[in-house]
Amino acid sequence: DTMNRFNQFSGALAIAATVSLAQAALYAEEATAARQDGKVVRLVWFPRFSPDGQWLITAHGSWDAKEGGEVRVWNAETGEPKFVLPTARGVRTVAWSPKGSFFVSGDYGGMIYFYDAQTGQRKGEIKVPSNVEVLQFSPDERRLVAAVGNGSVHVFDLPTKKLLHKWKKLHEKGIWGMAISPDGKTLCTCGQDQVAHLIDLEVFQVLHDLPHPADLNGAVFTVDNKHVLTGCGDSVIRIFDVETGEKTGQLVGHGQGSVTDLCFSPDGKSFASCGMDRSVRIWDTCDLANPKLTDTLDGSNDLVFGVAISPDGKRLAFGGWDEQIKVLELPTQKEMWSWTR
Repeated sequence: DTMNRFNQFSGALAIAATVSLAQAALYAEEATAARQDGKVVRLVWFPRFSPDGQWLITAHGSWDAKEGGEVRVWNAETGEPKFVLPTARGVRTVAWSPKGSFFVSGDYGGMIYFYDAQTGQRKGEIKVPSNVEVLQFSPDERRLVAAVGNGSVHVFDLPTKKLLHKWKKLHEKGIWGMAISPDGKTLCTCGQDQVAHLIDLEVFQVLHDLPHPADLNGAVFTVDNKHVLTGCGDSVIRIFDVETGEKTGQLVGHGQGSVTDLCFSPDGKSFASCGMDRSVRIWDTCDLANPKLTDTLDGSNDLVFGVAISPDGKRLAFGGWDEQIKVLELPTQKEMWSWTR
């Protein structure tokens, strides 16, 4: 009887090992999928947590037409890859649908792809005239807004994917940052032309032009919809009143280079930013009129081009041009997992 139990236990171990090896082989196969066509994939852009916080999505790829791209979906807690989805061109932007049932990617070939969140299968596409810089969903999941490298902004109806509105030349150059307010009423676009626009999304009318001294990247609204923050090439984060368009404050802390991405915690009491100075910075924004820099996370080896706080406020993710993705616990900042190509 003891020998039979031992044999059963050994058999179970063998099966478990086989499953584990098969899973590892699957991960390895997925990890090399984008290189089957011989194209190089490099850079990491804009990690984003799923609405339930269980998954993290990242964009990969450069603007070089000879190179390829990837969309990667990770288990947010363990770092295990769920999907590695190859694309012909580099991917610069990814976004989750507000209900979490699908996600989208936008690439340097002007393609927007829709993916099923459960299977990773491609479910649709939209072609735009130039590289896709930023994608944003309205909170009710009825619209998708695309910022495009030729200065245009496109608003699509969902699920039909029909074009609702288009600003052909909203910016003179590329649009590197964009955000929709939590109530879905206001859009902020941030351009290489040193201007941010506040737009009424209900009537598609520009409300305010916000001039800056350098090119712009990141943008985010406060949780109460009353203010918008912009990341500028002069390393300053500026705060604007949405109703009046007036500047009401600024956050100074980043070193040389642009502030590339911005994110509030769910309660709005803290705020994360990242930049070309290779750092991620954490701010206390309990009093937005008097924000305080509380932590600086160094250690990246190149530009940091994306930061995100999980929906429960307990995790921080960031990635950039050093081919790294890191996920930390908050507020301890203990590393949960990291990945390097």
